[in-house]
Amino acid sequence: MVLDKASCDLLQYLMDQETSKTIMAISKDLAQSRRKIYYHIDKINDALDDEKLHIISLPRIGIHLTEEQREACRQLLDEVDSYDYIMSANERMQLMLLLIGISKERITLEKLMELTEVSRNTVLNDLNTIRYQLTLEQYQVTLQVSKSRGYYLNAHPLNKIQYLQSLLYHIFMEENPAFVAILEEKIKERLDGEMLLSDEVNQFLKKQVPLVEQDLGKKINHHEVTFMLQVLPYLLLGCDTVTRNQDKHQEIDQEFSLIRKRIEYQVSNKLGERLFETFGISFSELDRSLLAILLLSYRKDRDIHAESKDFQHLRMALEEFIWYFESQTRMEIEQKEDLLRNLVIHCKALLFRKNYGIFSKNPLTRQIRSKYSELFVITKKCAEVLEETWQIRLTDDEIAYLTIHVGGFLKYTPSIQNNFKKIYIVCDEGVGVSKLLLKQCRFYLPNEQIGAVFTTEQFKSVEDITQVDLLITTNDELESRFPVLKVNPILEAEDILRITDFMKNKVLRKDGRTFKDNLSTIIGTYISDKHVAAKLQEEIQLLINQELVIQAFLDES
Repeated sequence: MVLDKASCDLLQYLMDQETSKTIMAISKDLAQSRRKIYYHIDKINDALDDEKLHIISLPRIGIHLTEEQREACRQLLDEVDSYDYIMSANERMQLMLLLIGISKERITLEKLMELTEVSRNTVLNDLNTIRYQLTLEQYQVTLQVSKSRGYYLNAHPLNKIQYLQSLLYHIFMEENPAFVAILEEKIKERLDGEMLLSDEVNQFLKKQVPLVEQDLGKKINHHEVTFMLQVLPYLLLGCDTVTRNQDKHQEIDQEFSLIRKRIEYQVSNKLGERLFETFGISFSELDRSLLAILLLSYRKDRDIHAESKDFQHLRMALEEFIWYFESQTRMEIEQKEDLLRNLVIHCKALLFRKNYGIFSKNPLTRQIRSKYSELFVITKKCAEVLEETWQIRLTDDEIAYLTIHVGGFLKYTPSIQNNFKKIYIVCDEGVGVSKLLLKQCRFYLPNEQIGAVFTTEQFKSVEDITQVDLLITTNDELESRFPVLKVNPILEAEDILRITDFMKNKVLRKDGRTFKDNLSTIIGTYISDKHVAAKLQEEIQLLINQELVIQAFLDES
């Protein structure tokens, strides 16, 4: 059984689908030819021992996995290892770069061949590609080789850490889970005996999260915590490989001088002490400063220090931003103090990310720009006030986060009706996304009672003493005795139709064709060119979303 990246991607895609998908629809979604889709289905079926579990596309219906098939597919992905999985060229290069960046041992060509299980020429070609790609990066990192050191990354210490953090983000947040599992396995095998990569240290760090948050007086975003636990050991190993020669020593100390005045640095010291007491692992000064930077840079859901006088200049700039937003639009913001507090919490972390080059990406940017295009453009224009004050350039990812926060506080006028249903929202995507999702649900469900917005942990603590008609959630694995409707954080037309369907019929439909499928079929009847048809479908859906969502903000003003 040999599954490559594309096979695993298809397998994960099919497991995520709640309705039937035709081969044509799958082909469009994954940007692969139908022939390729059939080819990978055959490979998956070969790997499934029981013929009764084989994946079959039914005429005019497509593919829909049974629960038994889903379980078999989950086991198949869990069993994929380095002998079964064929890495793409990009995955090979990511694996080599990570090992070169964190390993204390001398990395030779032979070791890279053993690591990637490809020929000498293939590794040499990959290394040449890496050298070229590094010239396109902003971090000024180069790949060097010498007899004494083997292959190594040459850069200013802070630049190297920034680059490794960016590399780890792309690996753990964007790559195939099967590849990530193989990467972890191969790195741990190559760095055999490295305590930082052990399961014991991983469990220890997980248990430290509540203590760290308590010491900080802050609640770190759930997704940021998950990412930090995954990448922290690799970043610390990367710090250990940094050579701090004399001419760089004073420069690095100066760059980290402000960090050492923050509470995050004190908390980092405490965690280092507990790590040493438990495992004998020592934190260097660079390690402590790195962890403090990460704690400062990650998004927060709560921060008791948001009203601190230290950030008065931040608050004043954001007050001007809110005033400018209202003066330039027909939209009115309600609960301005709550919005201001949330923006202060968010922008504190944003500015530390900008100052220390910590890479972060907003997974909702494309959806925000598509479905809230007018609000996004207005926010971007108004954010020039912040850019000028803080002397920074905000990316579209950062503008999208501001759009989420502002969108959650635009004025809303509820309808009054006695025969309403009680609805709870469960969302682990952070305060900004939760607030915006609440705003969307209130607009589409004006006659229902949106009782509360919970994280999964909060909801589970009160589930047994509450009564609710429907749970609307962004979480994939939420289980409850109440009806659960999974939606995207930025509601798609499909989500809106499913919500209104439940309100009308009181039934969660799990079968039948989706709106997207029906639209694709209708367009395909009149347009044979699949690329033109796909483009038209995208534009129609965009128009529908704009009418459904953006107009809501304008009408309420």
